[in-house]
Amino acid sequence: MNLTIRHDGLEMTKAIDLHVRDRLSAALNQHHDHVRAVAITVRDENGPKGGVDKSCQVQVDLDFHSDPVIVKKLHEDLYLAITDAADAVKRTVGRLVGKSKKHR
Repeated sequence: MNLTIRHDGLEMTKAIDLHVRDRLSAALNQHHDHVRAVAITVRDENGPKGGVDKSCQVQVDLDFHSDPVIVKKLHEDLYLAITDAADAVKRTVGRLVGKSKKHR
């Protein structure tokens, strides 16, 4: 699985990088043979203004689906935004894999 992590408006620490990798690997592990690439962008939407402005966007390219799966979650805590996005990706990819198996 090709994994790309980008950051915008915040410092990318080793802890954040590890959290992203752990959560996305766990979320997609069951269907890794269908995943071509994953691009994650973590961002501080409002900068120093604060608020519910930490976002995690995940784009997953699947080998059997022409459109990428794109999920974006916002939270005041970046780690929770990452976890929420990973959970949503797991559900969406799982549903698409299930549908593709029914049509075979």
